[in-house]
Amino acid sequence: MMEWDDVKHFLAVARHGTLTKGALALASTPATVGRRIAALEAKLGTRLFDRRHTGYVLTETGEAVRLKAEAAEDAILSMERRALGHDRRATGKVGIATTDDIAAMVLAPHLTRFAKLFPDISLEIRVANELVNLSSREADIALRTVRPSRGNLIIRQAGWWKLGLYAAKHYAHTHGLRPGLTDLSGVDIVTWTGECAHYRGGPWLAEHARNSRVAFAANTRRIHYAACVAGMGIAILPCIAADSDPDLICLLPPERVIAVKLWALIHRDLARTARVRAVMDFIGKISPE
Repeated sequence: MMEWDDVKHFLAVARHGTLTKGALALASTPATVGRRIAALEAKLGTRLFDRRHTGYVLTETGEAVRLKAEAAEDAILSMERRALGHDRRATGKVGIATTDDIAAMVLAPHLTRFAKLFPDISLEIRVANELVNLSSREADIALRTVRPSRGNLIIRQAGWWKLGLYAAKHYAHTHGLRPGLTDLSGVDIVTWTGECAHYRGGPWLAEHARNSRVAFAANTRRIHYAACVAGMGIAILPCIAADSDPDLICLLPPERVIAVKLWALIHRDLARTARVRAVMDFIGKISPE
């Protein structure tokens, strides 16, 4: 008889392509995921994946099993969401998925206050730059700057996410940089690594600073921030933190760089869950204007 845990591990690998990525999605270990896959194959008496050096690829049988498994998953998760949607108690765990910088600069400073207001709610923040699947309960709430166009979701604007162009004051003084600069050709740039070049700020720098030297690249905004403060070069940073930093100077405001709406998303089935509603309301109160 198949166990649902085996099926969950099978779907994670089918979706992510490797044991490591599947384990990360499940907060498990590659060894555990591998054992679950082997157990499911043994129970079914068939091979579900081709093991290749690039990862796990579904066999023809595996693809057929995936379709059935996803249908079963949809039914189970729908039942769970509807049960949770009738939960009137502001208690339990609430998962929030967002980016590293939003988690650190919007949510983290208010966690102590939230804990005092709702001592029976445990927050779990998952940092991920890719969009999570709220239907499969990868998180209860997503906080994003991209508004989804589909899905059975309730979407609220939760303020604005504003990014300006900044430099360390000593770097600006040394290079003669002042607010309102228009020529970036002679400055050093702190930006994203290649695989993250499409993230917020990357295309802007590619357009406006195409002739500038890239002095430093990293795949998280918080490292950009630290490198900018250290004087490595200019960087696009969140105004919510950089505007109040005495070591930084704003060279271009968000109106000249990036200002986008911040969206809070939940699955419609969870709208009546007391703990999820409490977190959504709290996010609305602390989000940046």
